[in-house]
Amino acid sequence: MLFGSDEIVGLQLGISRDPISMKIAVLGATGATGKVFTTMALDAGHEVSALVRDPTKLQEKEAKVRVVVGDAKDGSAVAAVVDGADVVVSCLGHVPGGTCPMSIAFDHIVTAAARQKRPPRCVLMTTIGGRACSHRLACPASRLPCCSFTPAPRAPNAGVGGTSRMVKCVLASFVAGWGVIADYEKADALVRESGVPFVLVRPGHLLDGPGTGKYKASYSGFYHIGMKIARADVAKFILDAAGSAEHDRKAVQLCS
Repeated sequence: MLFGSDEIVGLQLGISRDPISMKIAVLGATGATGKVFTTMALDAGHEVSALVRDPTKLQEKEAKVRVVVGDAKDGSAVAAVVDGADVVVSCLGHVPGGTCPMSIAFDHIVTAAARQKRPPRCVLMTTIGGRACSHRLACPASRLPCCSFTPAPRAPNAGVGGTSRMVKCVLASFVAGWGVIADYEKADALVRESGVPFVLVRPGHLLDGPGTGKYKASYSGFYHIGMKIARADVAKFILDAAGSAEHDRKAVQLCS
């Protein structure tokens, strides 16, 4: 068994959900996973708004998307796309040499969500490789760089990915870098302590191409660097989680 007693094995992605149309705000809609998710959400009949820096990167199928031009480091742009949403989805990922730390993007997302009369569920794609951390708010959340972060005790559902220190070292040393992993840990802590409904989605190595039609998911199982999953399967899980309270306030690890 890969994940332990709480695993969900072979979940069929074609499960019918409540057909109620949702208003979904998407960040990262022009990225590799975001494109798949956005198309899937539109095909399912949902209303989609997207925060994009370059609208020309939206595909032809995405003509129905309400576009907000801007990027995730601009709090006002994030607030504009989040306003009125039932669900906020982030498919943002670290871009080598990029200038928008994930912690800043997640800070803007949960801040905007908390200001809504009915805070939307925030389904946020994050990463494996980190550990739990909590933060002492020495200033308002909108001033994240002022905040002081300290490690928190490990828990079954804690940390970014629930992985071993060895895996974290491999990712930090050879893939992402220690600064990137630390930034994801800050983002994770901000979301957990925000008070808004959330689901943290932690996929294994992302694969292009068609989905497999099933996945394995866990709240606390051991995760290793060899685990993989198709972007299409991650997108379907995100869409399912957007319309269900099943995984609220949990971090879900995914692989094929």
